[in-house]
Amino acid sequence: MKKLSVVTIALLMLVGVVVAKEKKDKRTPFPKVEYRENLPYVEYQDAWVKLLSIEGKPVGEYIDYAQDMDPSDWKFCFTRYLHYIMDDMKMKRGETVKVAFEQNGKIITKDFNLKKENRDLATDYMEKMIGQNRIHRKHSSELPADLKYLQHRLDGYAQTQEDWIGADQAIHDLEHLEWQIVNNYSYAELRHFDYKAALDVIRQDLRTGISKRDFALQLKMFMANFGDGHSRVSMRYLFAEKLELMSFPFQLIKEGKDFIAVNVGEKTLYKKDYPQLLSVNGIPTENLYKIAERFISKTTPKFVERNSMDYLSFSGLMLKLAGQEVGKRVMLCFGNGEKQIIEEVKLEKYNPHNAMERSYFKKEVLEGNLGYLALQEHMDDEDEFIESLHKAMGEFKNTNGLIIDIRGNGGGSRAPLKALLPYFIKEPKVTNVARYRIDADKDTHPKNGYLPARYAYPDNYEAYSKAERKAIKKIKRSFKPVRSVSADKFTEYHYMVVSPTSENGTYYYTKPVIVLVDEGCFSASDIFAAGIRQGDNVRLLGNTTGGGSGFSKSRRLPNSRIKVKMSRIYSYQPDGNMYDGHGVIPDIQKDYTLTDRLGITDSQLKKACSLLQ
Repeated sequence: MKKLSVVTIALLMLVGVVVAKEKKDKRTPFPKVEYRENLPYVEYQDAWVKLLSIEGKPVGEYIDYAQDMDPSDWKFCFTRYLHYIMDDMKMKRGETVKVAFEQNGKIITKDFNLKKENRDLATDYMEKMIGQNRIHRKHSSELPADLKYLQHRLDGYAQTQEDWIGADQAIHDLEHLEWQIVNNYSYAELRHFDYKAALDVIRQDLRTGISKRDFALQLKMFMANFGDGHSRVSMRYLFAEKLELMSFPFQLIKEGKDFIAVNVGEKTLYKKDYPQLLSVNGIPTENLYKIAERFISKTTPKFVERNSMDYLSFSGLMLKLAGQEVGKRVMLCFGNGEKQIIEEVKLEKYNPHNAMERSYFKKEVLEGNLGYLALQEHMDDEDEFIESLHKAMGEFKNTNGLIIDIRGNGGGSRAPLKALLPYFIKEPKVTNVARYRIDADKDTHPKNGYLPARYAYPDNYEAYSKAERKAIKKIKRSFKPVRSVSADKFTEYHYMVVSPTSENGTYYYTKPVIVLVDEGCFSASDIFAAGIRQGDNVRLLGNTTGGGSGFSKSRRLPNSRIKVKMSRIYSYQPDGNMYDGHGVIPDIQKDYTLTDRLGITDSQLKKACSLLQ
C-alpha cells in the first residue's frame, strides 16, 4: 500500500473513493434527550420524563457503558451511540423496546419504536441545545491587514446559492464558535493567535449573508492559525465543481524556494531542461502556494509545506481562489534559472500517487544483518497487526541492529508503541504526559481519568504497578512543561506508561535501534516517535515530525451545520516539549534529497544503515 496524506484521504472521500464499512443496526428509541442532574430525560407525549430503564435494564448500566466509551463526553455517547451500547449489552432488538420512566411521580412502562432517524434527530437536538451558548462582546471595527484574507469568497455576495445562511445566522455561529474556543478548546493560546480579531474580520463582511461553502472556507483558514493539526473544519463544502478538482498532468516537489515538476510514476523530471514551474496562467507558483498554505494548520514548518503541496495539486481550486476563471487548460511557465518556456497543458483528474513507497507493514533483513521494520501507512491496533510486530521482533532477535521506519505514518493507535517499546526497556517509561480541557458543563470526574482511550491515567490510577508509580514519581521531579496551563481549566496530569513484559515472546533487544521519522509522522506517530526514543539504545533519524496530539472532538455549528473539530488535551513529550507546534526533533537530522522525493534513492535509510554497520 502507498501512504496517502490526511489531506489526500479526505479529498478522496470527497470524490467518491470511500472505504466500505460493515452495516450496523443504528436504530434508537429517542429523538430527543436532555440531561438534568446527570440523568437523562426523554420526551413522551410533549412532556419530559425521567428515564429509568430500557428493556428492564436500569439506565445507570447504559450510562456506565457510555462513560466507558468516552468518560469526558458520555452524554454525547448516550445520545448518539445508544445503539452501540445496546450491542455491547447484547440486546436483541425487534421493532420496539420497553422503556420505563417516571412521570408526575408515577412509574410508567411503554413501548418506544426503534428508528434509524432518531439517532440523527437526537444528535441535532443536543447540538441545538449546545448551540444556544454564545459569547456576546464588543466587536472591533478595525480590519487588520494580515487577516483580510479571511473574508475571501468564491460564491460572492448574491444570494443565488441553495446553501445560503443569513447574516444573523452566521453571527450566531461565530458567537457559538467563540464560546467553544473559550470554554472547551485546549490550544486556543498555543500560538497567541488573536482569534477575536479574526472572528471580527469575518463578521464585518457578512452583509446580508454568506454561502455555506464560503463560510466553511473562511472558518477553515481561521482554524489553521491556532497551530493545532487536529483542529479543523470539514472539507465537505470546499469543492463545488469538477474543474476545481482538476490538477496538473504532473506533481510538484518543493526544493527550497523552487517548485519542481516531476513525473512520479516514471521517476523523472516533467521538463528535463526546464524543471522549475514558475507560474500558472501568469500567477507565480509561489503565490498559489501561499494560498494553499492558508488552509494548513501552522504546526511544524515541514508539515505545513508537505500538506500545502497537497492543496497546491488542486490547481483548479487554487486558481479560483486566486480570482481566475477555471478552464480545462492552463498556460504554464517553466524555467531553469536562466531561460524560460511557455506551454499550454490540459488539466487532469487528481492523482495522489506518492513517489516514495510506503508500506502498511514490511519486514526484512538488510545487508549487514540489520533488521528493517516499516510501519508507514497507519498505526493499527488490530490483533493481527500487533501479532505481526511481535513475530517480526522474534525474527530480528539475532540481528546486529534494527531500523524501524515510520516515515509518512499519519497516526492511528498507540497500541504499536505499547507492543514495541518493551523490547527496548528494562523498567517502566512515561511516554506521554497530558492534561484534559475540562468541559464548561463538567459534572463528572471519571474514576480512571479522562484519557483511557489514550492509555493515559492520573497518577493515582489503581492499576499502576509499584514500578510504574516510581517511573511517574521520577518524571515528576524532572518534568518542566514548556507551556503551563491553569488548573481551573484543565485536569490533573495524565500519564501514559509502558512497562517491560515477557508476554508475546517479548525480550530485551540489546543492539542499537534507529527509527526513521519525517514531517509525515503525525498524531499517534508523534507519540510513537517520542515514546520509542525512551528505549535504551534508540535514536531518531530524519526530519522533525508533524507535531500533533490533540484528542479532538467534533461539533456542528447550529445554523450552517459546518463541522468543526477542536482538540481537548494539552499534550507533552516526556522531556516537557509540546507535540503541537513543535514536533519531535530527531537525534540525527537528515532531510530528503530531490532524488529521494522522486523515489530513486533513500538517503535516510542509507544513513541509518551506515550508522549501524
